[in-house]
Amino acid sequence: MEQEPYDSRAGSARPGTDGAAPDRGPVPGETTVITATDVAGSRFTGGTGTAPEPGRQAAVVAQARAVLPMVVQSLYAEQLRSVELRGDDTGDSHFVLTDHRGMELTLRVDAVPLPTGTVARMHVNTTSDHHFVQLSDRMDPQQVGRALSHELGEMLAVRERAARAAAGDPSVAGLAPPREVLLTRGRLTAAEEGFRLTEEDLGRVGELNHLAARMTDATLDTAQRAEAREELSALIDHTGLRPQAPSGSEQFDRELQAADLRLNSIEPHLTPQAWQAMSHLAVPAEQLSGQDAADLQAFRARAAYTLPLGNGPPMPGMRPDGTPVPREELAAAAAEAADRRTRASAATLDQLRAEAAASGEWPTRQVMIGGGASLVGRDPDALLVDARGRWHLDPGQGIVQSADQVRDMRATGLGDAHQFVDPTGRVPRDAVRLWEDELAVRGPVVDGTARLLPAQDGRLYAHIRPGDGSPDVYVQVEGVPTVATGLPPEMVPGVDRRDVVNLPEAIGAVRGQLPAGSPVHERLAGAPDARQTLQVLREEGVLDTLRADAGARSALQTLDATARWEQARAAAPGRVFLGDEIAENRFDVSATDAPRTWLVAGAGGTGVADAEIILEADPQARVTIYGPNLPPALENQVQFTAMRERFVAEYGGDGRLTIDIHPGNRVGAVQMHTGPDGKPRFREGHVEAEAYVASLGRTAPVPQALRDMGEQTRAAGGKVRGDLMFDHDRQYLGYGMTFESGGQQRRVEVTGAASQALPRDVFPRETQAELGAMAARQVPSQSGNAAPGFAPTAQQSVRLAQAREQGTVERHTAVPESWLRPAVAAGTPPASGPSAGPSSTAPAGAPSANPVAGAPSANPVAGAPSANPVAGAARRQSGRGSAAPVGPVPGSAPGPASPGQPPRVQRPPQPGGGGGAPGR
Repeated sequence: MEQEPYDSRAGSARPGTDGAAPDRGPVPGETTVITATDVAGSRFTGGTGTAPEPGRQAAVVAQARAVLPMVVQSLYAEQLRSVELRGDDTGDSHFVLTDHRGMELTLRVDAVPLPTGTVARMHVNTTSDHHFVQLSDRMDPQQVGRALSHELGEMLAVRERAARAAAGDPSVAGLAPPREVLLTRGRLTAAEEGFRLTEEDLGRVGELNHLAARMTDATLDTAQRAEAREELSALIDHTGLRPQAPSGSEQFDRELQAADLRLNSIEPHLTPQAWQAMSHLAVPAEQLSGQDAADLQAFRARAAYTLPLGNGPPMPGMRPDGTPVPREELAAAAAEAADRRTRASAATLDQLRAEAAASGEWPTRQVMIGGGASLVGRDPDALLVDARGRWHLDPGQGIVQSADQVRDMRATGLGDAHQFVDPTGRVPRDAVRLWEDELAVRGPVVDGTARLLPAQDGRLYAHIRPGDGSPDVYVQVEGVPTVATGLPPEMVPGVDRRDVVNLPEAIGAVRGQLPAGSPVHERLAGAPDARQTLQVLREEGVLDTLRADAGARSALQTLDATARWEQARAAAPGRVFLGDEIAENRFDVSATDAPRTWLVAGAGGTGVADAEIILEADPQARVTIYGPNLPPALENQVQFTAMRERFVAEYGGDGRLTIDIHPGNRVGAVQMHTGPDGKPRFREGHVEAEAYVASLGRTAPVPQALRDMGEQTRAAGGKVRGDLMFDHDRQYLGYGMTFESGGQQRRVEVTGAASQALPRDVFPRETQAELGAMAARQVPSQSGNAAPGFAPTAQQSVRLAQAREQGTVERHTAVPESWLRPAVAAGTPPASGPSAGPSSTAPAGAPSANPVAGAPSANPVAGAPSANPVAGAARRQSGRGSAAPVGPVPGSAPGPASPGQPPRVQRPPQPGGGGGAPGR
């Protein structure tokens, strides 16, 4: 929920005293979304300071658990018939509520760092009916009841709208919800969507009802009732229910009419106590009693309203005339946006080459590599190099979240999911493509991939390989480049998931067991894969010795598993895949001999998404998902529940999908044999299939775009240092890497999904564990999202852009202590009245699984990466047919023959000169 703006331009309203409403319409595409935020000048704020006082988080959670039952009973008894706090052995304490239809829903509460100006944030999941309230860990615990009154009102409004849309109510089905908040100071127009209340408006009504109840609660003392009255009067002023202009002024009649319209709109939702209070307080300041007038004057003096920063560019998804693209035009709009991006990329390449030809030097640019949802925070002056991967390749329906589950994404400016789908429908793939392509062309863009290369002339270059097949280009990098290339690669089945997760780590570990002067080093440097690496070790007579050495056991396990994977891929082309290859549509089911039975090893979000893609691509396919458990997060996703109903027989589906989950289901190295028909077969446990997909979690190397920098820095005796980036509100922005060599320092910053997987050779393992726990707490699984997911990535990107602009990016060596889960103490003694309720000392419960790796889906090891619970986040961005450029800078000498020999990286070739580009 974003900082609430105050529109001081009320005086510029169009004449409205002739019966028409005063004007307040924002320009089309304005992205301001107002939610339960600070009422500046009142006691209802998210708090100040950079960190909470000791014990504040626990006190806020304890207070929430104490007062929520009374808030429900006092204000929402008609909609919620019962409320009970439950817990289990895992510490997952939560409320179970029953609505007026007899349906159960759950609600969890936590106190976490929230952005300044945000008192509370609600994750409403209309798919699973599991909901989550996050309260600011800097707020006054005595304001918790009011915050919950707001959030419950908002949650009930979202649920009701989703239920009506699902039932086909024509007033909501097929339509985006009202967006312009009515209860905010400023102008109104007759076009204010028929004065329909938004979900945020109904949250504010909850606050009004809460304060009115406290104002008249005889169990409170005089000072408490007076404080509630003062706060209610301030909220009335804040929400435009009282005119601001002096009585008798030209503006007064317009503002009074606007206030009356707002009051009439909320009257049906006010309690009798609140309506009675309005008659005394929702009046011009001149008509207030002496004390009320004095309180209002003091409030207005304290209130530091935030003025609008001005209208930015229109939100993606708008027509040229500023109206939203209708749902029926989405496919055509996405295709048109893709064409504009292709043309923009060609124009950018032409410009770069023209500059190089004119000056004889490669041009200088700020650079961003990668995009996806991070595009919403891009600097329009920076050169964007992005491969148009993931959602431009994925053949599936769309991301795994519903429109409701990403409803706050609109505040980032990325797009409005409700524009294209009903509340519980999946966000369409074409919508994502439309948003990304429109954002990409807001500055110079090249469709392609890039890697960063430090050269001998002391400059840093970006080596760009265009996706259109045209010659490579270079740019000199200005400033600090940004990398947002998505999640890292998946791991091969059977590797050591804790210590040595991929081939480079295995080769590095083996070298560490060999003498420094051993000739084996030179041969290993030239080995292209695991099979040849093992062959070199065998021929050099050191393999058996290494197998007997406990220090090399993990490395040999990974080498053996990777060699078996390579062998299976070679022996059965088109039948052995990593999950990302399925997600990027790099498989073919059209051939007559295409596999019809598929084994998906790994039951996390990636595996589930892969199974859906295969089943939709081939009506004859049968798929088995195999693993030891299903991550609980899957139950919160709209994709998984719908997929079971379509394909799993036990849920009424066609029976083409089997979900084989058992604690004993462990996945080792790929097992392949030849069937009676001479074709390859793959087996896990008792499951046999004609094709195999590994979706077992991810490795955590340095992003591909930075690997040359890391290798060259270390080979030259330098160091690579990492730090975590947060803003002043302790919101995670990504990580930074500083490459120190030869007296020079070069910094790169990584954001988006890539920033959720810290490079294992740069950051301590404990830091990754802390980051994973923080991310799961920041984006709880009950939301249907995960920290590397589409909407959270957009939010992170916007925060990074804001922090850079404000100069508030902070570098940390570890996750801030306030993200560590507190034990819930006794808390603040609850007051009586609507904020009161039974106390509770149960610990705050929320999952702490690594959102990058997710819950382990096979052979889990503590602290190791594992399958991602959110499929929408579990796909790395990659180009199809335009892989990242590899090999040395043209004209440079060969790589090192031994670990200690630094490479010679020359300057890239002069524009128009010889040398050419690396072979494709």
